[in-house]
Formats: sequence, C-alpha cells, structure tokens
Amino acid sequence: MQSDQSITAVSAMVFADSLRAAGTDAFSAAVLTALNTFVAVDHCTLVSVFGQKATMAGAASLNSKPDALRLTEAYVGGYFLQDPLVRAEISAAGVRRDGPAVRSVKIDEASNAEYFERFFRKPSISDKLSVVVPGTDAISFLNLYKSTQRGRFDAREKAAISSIGDFLAALTDAHGRLSAAQSVSAVPPELLRRWQTLLSDREKSVARLLGRGETAKTAAAMLDLSPTSVITYKKRAFAKLGIARQSELVALVTLLG
Repeated sequence: MQSDQSITAVSAMVFADSLRAAGTDAFSAAVLTALNTFVAVDHCTLVSVFGQKATMAGAASLNSKPDALRLTEAYVGGYFLQDPLVRAEISAAGVRRDGPAVRSVKIDEASNAEYFERFFRKPSISDKLSVVVPGTDAISFLNLYKSTQRGRFDAREKAAISSIGDFLAALTDAHGRLSAAQSVSAVPPELLRRWQTLLSDREKSVARLLGRGETAKTAAAMLDLSPTSVITYKKRAFAKLGIARQSELVALVTLLG
C-alpha cells in the first residue's frame, strides 16, 4: 500500500486497467486491484437501485471467495432494502441530487439483527464504505468492504476515497453506460426502433418501471399518476412495441439497462 502521497496524482495510473475494463465483467476486479494500491479493501460490489428493485453490475473479492458473489446476489434479491444507506438514499431521491458522495452508515445491530448477521457477522465483514452515484432513474452504489482481519476504514483511508469520489463516480458511470450500450446492441433492431421512435417519454417511463417489477400502484406513485393512467400507458406501449406479455417487457427493459 502506498503512503500519504497525492491520491489524485496517482489515480490516472492505477486505474488505467479499470478504464480499459469498463463495460466488461473484469471491471470490479480491476477497480479492487487499483484501490488496494493505496487503501485496504477486501471486497468490491457495484449495485444499481431502481426504486424497490436492484441489479448487480459487478462484484469482486481479493480471495475470489464464492460467498461474496452469493451474498451480493442475495443483497440485490431484496436485502438491499434493509441497508440503512440505501433506505436513506431512496428517501432522498427527488429531493436532493447533489452529485456523488462517499458515505458510511453504522449498522444498528439491535434493530437490524438479520441484516447484520447475514452481511457482516457471518462473512466476517467489519466495515463498509460506499461511493453513491445518483442518476436520472437509478442510484448506483460502489460498495467497498473490509474484513474483520483488516479492521475498520481509518480516517486516512476515508479521506483517500473521498478525494477521488468524483473520479470513482465517473468511472462507475462509464462502466454502466458501456454495459448498457452492449445490452442495447442485443435488442432486435425493429424492437429497438419502435422503442426509440414510437413510444412517448411517459410511455417509456411507465414501461421501464413495470419492466423492473414495479406494480401499477407503485409506478403510479413514483410518476405522480393514477394507477389507471399507468395501465393505459402500458397498453399503448405494448401496442406500439408489438408485444403482448409482461415477460417480453421484462426482457426488453433488462436489455436496455
């Protein structure tokens, strides 16, 4: 690990492989390797939260532990909603969009025992630091974890991560955009054309939310519409896209990212 030299000065060098890996499955591992040149991080995950849904954009562990991947899958499967930081950011969405930030939230073991047991005690995790990247319709979390063997993030490490928070946010955003572009290329050309040219912005917003698992009621609340209006927009979107099943919408939204 490097001493207290200027983190900003070395970032361009140590993150070169991360930049090259953006948009690929190797991204998280490259970021983890780069971070460990100046701070101690055992695990790294990248999660995107869309309202009440989440997706895993990447995960890596220094020791390639399979448990880290399984835990991340469980996390995006629903446990992320028990994460105090995620809950705080979801509550603030639409109220505060002050750009990326490096945040740490202490887990209250007494009131969140199951979450603490599953994601901290059992996998021997002692601390978590997150780079939070607000987006137009999603919030990305670059989560950095320390094992109990390494202790907690100290003041120097937190300052080091904070000093390149904007850079890590931009890197995370680039990875997301490149991944999305690759996904879009897998959408049948005619279906993509219909999505881009026939659907109104409101129809796209409704379709995205429903395709990510929101109900008509929750989508209506998020878009300030009535559930009846959401259903109307859904029917219009289905007709314009030429699809008839919810599973087709889910597949399309997944590919579009």
